[in-house]
This record gives sequence, C-alpha cells and structure tokens, in this order.
Amino acid sequence: MKMRHPVSVAVCLVSALLFAGHASAQFVQQGPKLVGTGAAGSPEQGYAVALSADGNTAVVGGATDSSNTGATWIWIRSSGVWSQQAKLVGAGAVGPALQGTAVAISADGNTVIIGGPMDNSSAGAAWIWTRSGSVWTQQGNKLVGLNGGPLTNQGASVALSADGNTALVGGPGGDSVGAVWVWVRSGGVWSQQGNKLVGTGTQGVGLQGSSIALSADGNTALVGSQLDNQSVGAVWVWTRSGSTWTQQGNKLVGFGAIGGSQQGSSVSLSADGNMALIGGRNDNGGVGAAWVWSRSGGVWTQDHKLTGSGAIGTSLQGASVCLAGDGYTAIIGGRGDTSDAGAAWIWTRSGDVWSAQPKLVGTGAAGSSQQGASVALSADGKTALVGGPFDNSRAGAAWIFSSPALPRRRAVKP
Repeated sequence: MKMRHPVSVAVCLVSALLFAGHASAQFVQQGPKLVGTGAAGSPEQGYAVALSADGNTAVVGGATDSSNTGATWIWIRSSGVWSQQAKLVGAGAVGPALQGTAVAISADGNTVIIGGPMDNSSAGAAWIWTRSGSVWTQQGNKLVGLNGGPLTNQGASVALSADGNTALVGGPGGDSVGAVWVWVRSGGVWSQQGNKLVGTGTQGVGLQGSSIALSADGNTALVGSQLDNQSVGAVWVWTRSGSTWTQQGNKLVGFGAIGGSQQGSSVSLSADGNMALIGGRNDNGGVGAAWVWSRSGGVWTQDHKLTGSGAIGTSLQGASVCLAGDGYTAIIGGRGDTSDAGAAWIWTRSGDVWSAQPKLVGTGAAGSSQQGASVALSADGKTALVGGPFDNSRAGAAWIFSSPALPRRRAVKP
C-alpha cells in the first residue's frame, strides 16, 4: 500500500474539560508561522498537528524530514509567544519510517504519540514520548501491534486519551481492510489490549484505520475508512467496557453525500464521546464536507452536513477535522482551496444551529502551502493550529489562530 501522502494526517485531542456558551468572535493569527529548526531536507512540517488541552503545547509532524526518516517538533506558548522546545526522532526505526505522519497529545501535554507508517518496509510503528519539566524522553520501544503484517502501515493514524494512558494506532494497509490496535499504559509500560479491531460490514477496499479518534476517557473510538464502498467511505464506533472492545451498531455513513465523498477521511470526537465529526474530502467533486453525528442511548444519529462558504476550486474540505472538548466549536481543513494554498473553516454551534466564520488563511505562506492538511483545537476551542506541509517548497509550516472571546464555563458534576 502506498502511504506517501495518507488521506488523513491530523489527529485531534479532546479533553474532559467542558465549556458552553461560546461567543462568535473571529479567530486571528497569533504570531508568525511556526517553522522548526534542525530540519533536514524538505520535512513537510505541518503534515500532522495536535494541541494540548490548554493550547499551550503544540505538536507538529514533519514526515519527510531527513530523507523520509521523519521527525516531530514540539512548541510551547508563554504570554502569547511561541518557541520551539524539542525536535523528536524515535529510536529503533528501520528504514524511512515517515515519523510524524500522525501525532496526538495528552490533555496535559506531557505524553505524545507519533506514527511512522513506513517503518520496517511499511509494517509501520508508533513511538511514545513523555515530558518531564522541559525534557522529552522516548518511553519504551516503538509500538508494533500483533497480527499485523509487512504492509500494515501501523501509525498512519494515532490517538490518545486525555490522561495519555490509552492509545490507538491505525493500520489501514495489509489486506486492504485495515485495522486498529489499542495500547494501554501501566507503570510506564505499554501493552496491547486485546486483539486488533476490525469493523464488520466493510465493502471492498476499506482501509479501516486511515483516521481514528478517542474520547477523553478512552472508552469510545472512531475508526475511519474513506475508501469503503467504492469511496463513499464509512466510520465505525467502538466502545470499551473493562478491557473488552465492542463495535457499537453498524458503520456510520452520512446521507446527503454527492458522489464518492470519502467519508472517514478524518474523524474527531467530543470529550464525552457523544458527538462525532466526520470529514469527507471528496464530496461533491472535491469541494468536500463534514458530517456531524450525535449519540443518545448508544444510538448514533446524523445531525448536520457542513460545507464552508468562500471556497475556491477543489477545496477538499474535510481533509482534516477537529472538535473542541464540548463539541461547540469545530475546525475543518481544506488543503486544496485556492489552487492548493489551502484554508480552514471554524464552525460554532448555538443550540442545534451551526454557523461558519470566514475561512482562515495564514499569512506569510510561500507557494502552495496546502494549509488545512492538518488541524487541531484546544479543549476550549479558543486556539487553533493549522498545518501546511507544502509551504516553501515542502519545508512546511504551521499557523496558530486564537479567539479573544472567553467562553462561559459550565459547571460539570464530578
């Protein structure tokens, strides 16, 4: 399976913090674009991005750094100013692993998982890093799930629970059906939990695990499969009770799709796992869209189909998506907008009504940056991170946007 440019490279963190009553103030760019130092070659920084719950730690993957070895940059914010904290390259890689193809971060910002789907002749792997103070250390050996295969592409997608103790690793390759592996941490040691997850009802080449997401408690998982049923795409929901994972209902396929929409190109969950955002970047001839689903009593229902206004050309909206912790703010990336300059759309919800703000395009871009190839939000929805891996002849970059509006906190029972 060719994994040079996976369909979905963004993984969104959700936190157990819940907020409500967001104001609709527009987002503004915070400082210049982020370009990490120490890059080798054309790293494509912004290939994948993630944010801690408070928005003060940013993770930026550069999958093609150092002749496709790949790397990941850590950035921290202090008083509104961003500075690079580290460049991470996992030990034990075999060949050009493409580390940084997918990234995720715990709520506190102290645990990061990095996917490298081309490791060891495309078997793939994932690396865990932890922070103590300002020092990052690889935690254990790279993760490679059992019963994979030489072309599984494990690490094409990754996700973490809020506490960082549950990890998902997607492997969409292998037999072309794809699968997801669950890992749990105890006492600093990671072990695989159960067998790999493969959803029922796949039609044709599914590539399950091309995108994944976890709820804050790690007990609800979304698994995207954008090529299912001749590229209509679909998403599977899994829930955990104790240490046992069970598929929840049938696969999700949104109505209102136009053509082979590739639903499952990207996925995100609210903190409580009861709201899902599913990107379909190829909907309507590549304009793209995202579907909102909600869960009640274990049953999932489609609420909305979102397509941002102001798109120019084949915008590929839904190439990346992210929900804030409470599900009241969403960001949808469209890497193909305006001849691959790219853009991102912020959506906010009031009651059951979603409203889009003007699309976001970061300043200082050089060439066709493909902004929106990856996106992330802080838990409160006030900080957004947008990756543009093709900026400046594939050096890549990431842009930070912030909203000055303060959300009104809603009391949450413990």
